[in-house]
Amino acid sequence: MSLVSVYLLQDNQSHIEDDWNSLGERSKEQNKRRFSETPVVNTKGSSSNGTPLDEDIDFKNMGKGKMPKLEYPEFEDFKNMGKGKMPKHEYPEFEDYSNSSPLPLKDHNKWGGKSMSRLNLPLAHKSCSSSFFQEVLSKPPYFFYGNVMDVSHDTWDKIIKFLYAVAPETANTEHFSALNRKEGYIHNLPKENRFHILPGPPMSIQDAIPHTKKWWPSWDNRKLLSSICPETRGISQLCERLRKILVDSQGMVSKEQQTDIFHHCKTMNLLWVGLYKLGPIEPEHLEHILGYPLNHTQVGCDLMERLSSLKHCFQTDALGFHLSSLKWKFPEGLTVLSLYSGIGGAEVALHRLGLRLKCVVSVETSETNRRILKRWWGNTQQTGELVQIDDIGKLSGKKLDNLIEEFGGFDFVICQNPSAYNSGTSKVNVPDVNSTGIDFSLFYEFVRVLQHVRSTMALR
Repeated sequence: MSLVSVYLLQDNQSHIEDDWNSLGERSKEQNKRRFSETPVVNTKGSSSNGTPLDEDIDFKNMGKGKMPKLEYPEFEDFKNMGKGKMPKHEYPEFEDYSNSSPLPLKDHNKWGGKSMSRLNLPLAHKSCSSSFFQEVLSKPPYFFYGNVMDVSHDTWDKIIKFLYAVAPETANTEHFSALNRKEGYIHNLPKENRFHILPGPPMSIQDAIPHTKKWWPSWDNRKLLSSICPETRGISQLCERLRKILVDSQGMVSKEQQTDIFHHCKTMNLLWVGLYKLGPIEPEHLEHILGYPLNHTQVGCDLMERLSSLKHCFQTDALGFHLSSLKWKFPEGLTVLSLYSGIGGAEVALHRLGLRLKCVVSVETSETNRRILKRWWGNTQQTGELVQIDDIGKLSGKKLDNLIEEFGGFDFVICQNPSAYNSGTSKVNVPDVNSTGIDFSLFYEFVRVLQHVRSTMALR
């Protein structure tokens, strides 16, 4: 890595913390909500595939040896790199994917034993390099990584090391729906001319299920779902116990009882379904709140599996807003590589935006989720081609090259957070799966595929 690149990395990385919190402005269509956006900050990093830890990488000697293959081959003259005559190229791509590993951005405070804060680079050179990098990064194919789980700042920091050090754009789905959930997105999509999907979704639980309004007590002031609970065991017994308390007191429960009932309602998604009667939210109601068609997940699976799929899926109105600039980029339709597709949140959002799906190559391990997407594809009479793959490991370099050749490349690569739960595993004690359920071994596979697609498309 050249010294110029190190300077550039430190200059841009210093802005990530300042841009972390989202900014928002009031929407007329949703005058009680405010959606939030965080500027994307582009800094330098490098990646390919594999699953190393930072401490396993020899950063002292990283810049030595044979120069790796460039992602963008048009920038081939690097004789004067580091001398101020040409900015640094985008992330290098390693030729041997089978033996290489993604190289995360190391601790930016030190490089080669020197404190980077003591090193000075002319401001004009920094500005030129930053603009150059941003221009290269913003080139198609566009990519989008979406995380629908509440993860720590440290987890985000680990994720962005492998995705061009772009700071996440955060959003709360309460500004788009009746679900209160923080989501984060890393992408290179334009932010100009974005728009909301119309008609909009229900913005409160009561709007989503209006016939229940008359049974809500005044002390239950919930307007939004705070979570989606897939647990079904013991729910009927709990509801019966709470009903007995309410009936015995004729609804005049004590403050302590109100607190206890309210706690169960929030954590277990219990709704008022009758006088003094609570019941779990139905999948159909969740589908409505999340922006999916009625009975979208009804493909013969059990209730718990339906609820689990809905817990880890995109809220399509929030996602659609952040993808809406694609409408102007691809008015005739686009080809999509969809990784860890889940129940098809990305495909549903793009369809709701009015975009024609010329081709979707979908990778999803869950057979149930694959059935859901295939049925939706037929029900909506999509005219494009759907290719479903059950294992991302089958997307070898050769397979990707064949798909790119067959469909003329990919316009858009999207990855829903690769969760251990989505993949049908329970590997929460495995080193590559953290406490929030993020499966980093699957995430690294996404990085590998993304880099291969961008490299190959750059050569076309």
